[in-house]
Amino acid sequence: MSARIALPTLVLAVLTAFTLVPPAAAGPWGLAPGEWYANLEGSTFTSHSFHTDGVRADTGLIVEERALRTLVEVGWKRRLSLVFGLPVLSVTRRDARVRGTATGFQDVLIGMRYNLINGANAVAVQLDWSAPAGYNRNLDSLGLQLGDGHQQLSLEVAGGAGIPGGGFFQWSVGQSYRYLTITKKDGGLVVVDRLHPARYLWAQHVLASADLGLWVGPSLLVGGRYRGKLSVGSGLLVEESDTHLAGAVLLYRVDDRLDMFAGFWSTASGRYSLHYDQVYLGLAFHNTKLNRLQGYLGGKQAP
Repeated sequence: MSARIALPTLVLAVLTAFTLVPPAAAGPWGLAPGEWYANLEGSTFTSHSFHTDGVRADTGLIVEERALRTLVEVGWKRRLSLVFGLPVLSVTRRDARVRGTATGFQDVLIGMRYNLINGANAVAVQLDWSAPAGYNRNLDSLGLQLGDGHQQLSLEVAGGAGIPGGGFFQWSVGQSYRYLTITKKDGGLVVVDRLHPARYLWAQHVLASADLGLWVGPSLLVGGRYRGKLSVGSGLLVEESDTHLAGAVLLYRVDDRLDMFAGFWSTASGRYSLHYDQVYLGLAFHNTKLNRLQGYLGGKQAP
């Protein structure tokens, strides 16, 4: 696949890749009714290369992004939490001749998490739905848009455990389905007409994540993070793509109500996916009874 032919695929791949990178709040530990967590995170990156067939190549196009992401989780019922998210993006595409920028809301996220176990160890099931927040779905010559226009349903199982001596480990695995319409077609001739083009525009992925956080003092947490997206099928008009992101986070817990954090994500490997190195920083406000060994949502108190 040449860089120019791959360009539309790469643009959409990077736009959808950010569903892999929720703020640090994501995890298996849940909130009691009336408890809450709110995360505000800013990030930026610049990229000009992509991964394909085991090779990292130059696209001839520079992709820049500035983002402000919000995530709110609220304890609703016993064992059940509600999750809301909405990112604001400013994306720029430029090559030697043309430059363009678009700014606005990307995809709204609505989800719920049900906790099966919520003590020193945790197990939870999470169901999420995301959809475009009103941006223009039409793709121009630079791939200048804020999202791919698809909705997404995902179902994941997450687990976690405290680490004696000060820390925690958490993981998740699940599957997502991105679509323009629930119905899909994966074989036969491609017949794109005004009634049924969306049948060929869908993708299914296996999602995986892992986070390790270690307290190196009463208030400082150092963590390593991984997010993966592996294609298990797609419509005839969608290129299959895989993405593996690795990163680190440094979190300072000011008190039981406020965290400050900074970190980075880098594309470790991929297939038909944009390579980028993203830095981020933010604030997290929370009111929970979780302790310091119960994931990112906890306070300063010992177990």
